[in-house]
Amino acid sequence: MPTTPRTPWATLLHASWRSAFDARSVAHLPDELVGGLLSLPGVVATFAVGVAAADAAVAARWADRDGTAVVPATLAAELAARAAEWYPDRADGSAEATLVEVEPTELETRSPELAARLTALGVAALLVAPYRPVAGPCGLVALATVAAHPVTPDTVTALRQARDIMIAIDRQVAEQRVLADRSLADAILAEASLRMGSSLEIEETLRAVVRMIVPGLADGAAVHIARGGQMELVAVAHLDARRERSLGEHLRAGRWAGAPVVQRADRSGWEDSPLPAGLPPDANLDTTTISVLRARGRDVGLLTLFHRHGSPRRPTHAFLRNLAGRAALAIDNAALYAQQRADVMSLQQHLLPAALPEVPGLEMATAYRVADHSLDVGGDFYGLVHEPEHTLTALMGDVCGRGAPAAALTGLARHTLETILAEGHSPERAFDILNTKMLRTGVSRFLTLTAVTLDLAAGGREGVPIRVLSGGHPAPLILRRGGEVEQPDCSGLLVGVRPELGLKPYDGVLRTGDLILLYTDGLTEARDADGRFFEDELPATLAGLRDLPAAELAETLAAGADRYRVGDDAAVLAIRHRGEPS
Repeated sequence: MPTTPRTPWATLLHASWRSAFDARSVAHLPDELVGGLLSLPGVVATFAVGVAAADAAVAARWADRDGTAVVPATLAAELAARAAEWYPDRADGSAEATLVEVEPTELETRSPELAARLTALGVAALLVAPYRPVAGPCGLVALATVAAHPVTPDTVTALRQARDIMIAIDRQVAEQRVLADRSLADAILAEASLRMGSSLEIEETLRAVVRMIVPGLADGAAVHIARGGQMELVAVAHLDARRERSLGEHLRAGRWAGAPVVQRADRSGWEDSPLPAGLPPDANLDTTTISVLRARGRDVGLLTLFHRHGSPRRPTHAFLRNLAGRAALAIDNAALYAQQRADVMSLQQHLLPAALPEVPGLEMATAYRVADHSLDVGGDFYGLVHEPEHTLTALMGDVCGRGAPAAALTGLARHTLETILAEGHSPERAFDILNTKMLRTGVSRFLTLTAVTLDLAAGGREGVPIRVLSGGHPAPLILRRGGEVEQPDCSGLLVGVRPELGLKPYDGVLRTGDLILLYTDGLTEARDADGRFFEDELPATLAGLRDLPAAELAETLAAGADRYRVGDDAAVLAIRHRGEPS
């Protein structure tokens, strides 16, 4: 609605109230409010001062015969300072304010810019209505009159009405700000919880979390994790990316107020209270809030937020407690997982041979990969039994399932087979004894098994005779020195299922330069990005690796040859015939 001195204030009052409910900041006050008061008798200028929602800065608008405009920052500061002086000192802290009449000449010393404007307009009296905003400095609405028109009761009433509209706008803006802050905090909390709950890579997750907090809720943030009896800084963020590195350096060097909290053992007195940050000036961060992360009765970390002076980013205590609790649980769960996985890896290694035997003329290597994020011991195993100058038997097996029962059967199978072979019995006999023992003891699981025996005593210039057995296990691959890959024709039933294994052996020769590869199905079941199995490409991949040393070849295959993701346990055993020793 156009604003002119001829427009009745009563009409503009209704328009101002309607605009108040749409206001997003006092920096954009409706023209009806400040300009509308010019319709009152003798009023030559009006102005209003409030607090902008975006950054809690002072915002002011001015209206006179030249129109309505936002005032310069210097005048806005003057008006805000005088509003605080004019606001009545009420013991109950109520928002209701009385009108204050001020002589223009009184303003010259302390408000020279305001006084200059009023003098230019011939103002005789200044009538102000201060009020207390929800947050920030005092606000006010004021009108200036000339001497020929004394202030009437209707003018006073109109000014009070304008002040009530300013109070309504302030409350509206404050409520919107609280709602926006709550929505932002809830979104950050939800996203942070999702990240922390879905990943065991806790350091990477915490770095992502602090980057959500900054700049959403703070100007800086850091996370420490308890390790080895100390708090170690693992994540840091700063609103100014150029200062982020130096902030981390200050925190590690203890150049901040929170250093004693990081170092001390008892942190029970810290309750999310904002304190001076104590950082060097180059950090540009003034206050800090430290939340101790506790899980299962232990301090597992610290969450620290930093703020600059006057920053509107201030998360609530409830948000900090909620985020700290979730972060603590995520850190503790990750630590427990890491410890359990280390225990699984250790147990798994104890189920495998400590070292490979040294056999003249042969190059041997193994590789073993434990399933990703598995906390149960797997059933893949291998073994080697060497009778010097007579035979070398390589074993590769896979027990059905995971966990303690699988580990127990793995140990039983490997040690049973190695003991029988070491006594001079044939692999067929060892397979049969293990099968019978499993059936008699009622073992509920089965296993697959393959064995390759090299007849070292019969070896010569043409190579070493080999016999391959398979009890339901993938047959080994033979990589010839020319690059051809063969799969021995051998078969047999699963071990531990039926009394007869029905073994069909393969007899052949491992020539000089040839390599035989034993493996478990964790390797062949690996998939690439398109979902294709490694099994289809394994022979070609093996041929392409023929020039590598056996150790590098085995490790490359166990890692999926840089293309396939090996998600299950996978064991690899490679034996290359180097020829007769010189």
